[in-house]
Formats: sequence, C-alpha cells, structure tokens
Amino acid sequence: MLADADPRVRQSAVAAVAAFLDSTGGSARRATVVRALRDPDFFVRATALLALADSARSSEVPAVLASYALAARDSGNDARIAAIRYLRTAWQRDSAAFGDSLRQAVSGLPPSDDPLVRAEAKGNPLLASWPGTEGVARDLGWYEKVVRDIVAPSLGGAAPRARIETARGTITLELLGVDAPLTVENFTRLARAGFYRDVRFHRVVPNFVAQDGDPRGDGNGGPGYAIRDELNLRRYSRGAVGMALSGPDTGGSQYFLTLSPQPHLDARYTIFALVVGGWQVMDDLVQGDRISNIVIAP
Repeated sequence: MLADADPRVRQSAVAAVAAFLDSTGGSARRATVVRALRDPDFFVRATALLALADSARSSEVPAVLASYALAARDSGNDARIAAIRYLRTAWQRDSAAFGDSLRQAVSGLPPSDDPLVRAEAKGNPLLASWPGTEGVARDLGWYEKVVRDIVAPSLGGAAPRARIETARGTITLELLGVDAPLTVENFTRLARAGFYRDVRFHRVVPNFVAQDGDPRGDGNGGPGYAIRDELNLRRYSRGAVGMALSGPDTGGSQYFLTLSPQPHLDARYTIFALVVGGWQVMDDLVQGDRISNIVIAP
C-alpha cells in the first residue's frame, strides 16, 4: 500500500505504520516513514513529518530539509508547515547534536511568504531571522486595482458574476465585491487562470453544503497559499457561497454552496457570493460531479 498509485492509500498506509513507531521493531518502521518524506504527494509527506516530529532527532534533519525543498512546488502548504514544525521540535529536543553545518543549513532557509509556515518557526532560534506571522504587504497599486475592478462596479450595480459550468448545467453566482473584495479577487484570479477546470465536488452533504475547489479531490488540496478572512454581515441563507477553512485565515481555493439555510455558519466563514441562477442544478449535485470550468463575467 505504501507504493499504491493512489496518494490517499499511501497516506493511510504511512499513518498506519507511524502509529507503531514506539513499539517493537520501531526502527524499521521509522525508516519506512522517513522514506515517505520523498513521496510525490504533499499530504503523504505531511503525514510522515507530523508523525516523526513527536520524536524529532537531528539525524533526520537532512531528510526533512530535502522534503521541505520538495514542498516548495506543492499546491498546498501542509508539508511546508509540517517540515518547519519538525525542525523546531528537533532543535528543542536534540539541539546539542546539531553540528555547525546542520545549523547553517537550517538557518540558511529563506523566509517563507506564508504566515502559517512562519508561525511554526517561532521558538526555533535558528530561524529567528524570519519575520513574524503578519501577512505579506501588497503595494498600494494592487489595492487600487481591487477597488477599481471589483468594489466600484459592485457599488455601481454591476457586480461581477461567475458561472460554474458542470455536466448537470450551470450555476450562476453574484460575487459580493463590497462585502468581501479580497476573497472575490482571489476567486476570480484562480478561475481566470483555469484553476477550477476539471475539479470535482469532493463533498456533498444533502440539505447542508456542496464543496469543491480542491484539485486533489479529497479535501486536502489548495492553491499553495492562504488568504485572510473577511467576515461580514451576510447570512448563510440557501445559496450562500462561503470559503472553506481549516482555521482562521486559512482560506485558499475551496468553497462551498449552502443547500439550505445554515445560521450556525454565520460570521465564521467568509461569504463572498450568492447563487442567483441554476438552483435545480445546485440541488441535483452529488459527490464526484465534475466542474468543466468557472467563467467570470464581465
């Protein structure tokens, strides 16, 4: 199963082996988990890193550094976060065994532009030069463009729209450029870049939500970065579109459509759009349905 073509199977296999790292034969099992740090799938690597981090040791740091370099190309940040967490734990547990070359290799890592990754560096003096967890500042021109392209048209009654094109038909969204301009900018940019082509609804819960935006198809994928929340006064009525999160300020590409009113979600997940057409298509969705494209208009 560790060599299965399906990364979900490999991830489950790594998790199963990792559960017995401290039992008889743990050395061989640990070597198996360490080999998973080279897996092509980032969630498999993240699972291995998190399992090993509980007993992190300096001897494994070179393999972790190589895994972190591999993670630079990932579409999700899970493996990057897990690798920096491992390095922090290894230093806290085994700093005396860090030679000069190993210290230099860790301290020479360039700072991540992801605040969630940088948060894991806190407490590791080798990464003390990394900035804090504040987001990366954008220049004024970027914000002016958001106002010009998204906020102003919305205020003028010409809010941008999106068409979710599926095999069952088209769902039309009105994007809330005034309530969540940065989230709308992120969504429209990903859509125009073709990010959502051939993505499937990986989660459909009847009378609750239909969720997509994960190119992996298992709920663990994303664009490789996170955006901040824009909580607003909109309510999760039927047809509200919200950003899927794994915690505060962890949105990326995954979003969900509410199939019925869900007031318990209010002010917890950014609402950035409303369904305005294709209601029957939305109601007919089932898990696994494919999105051929998301088109932004105008």
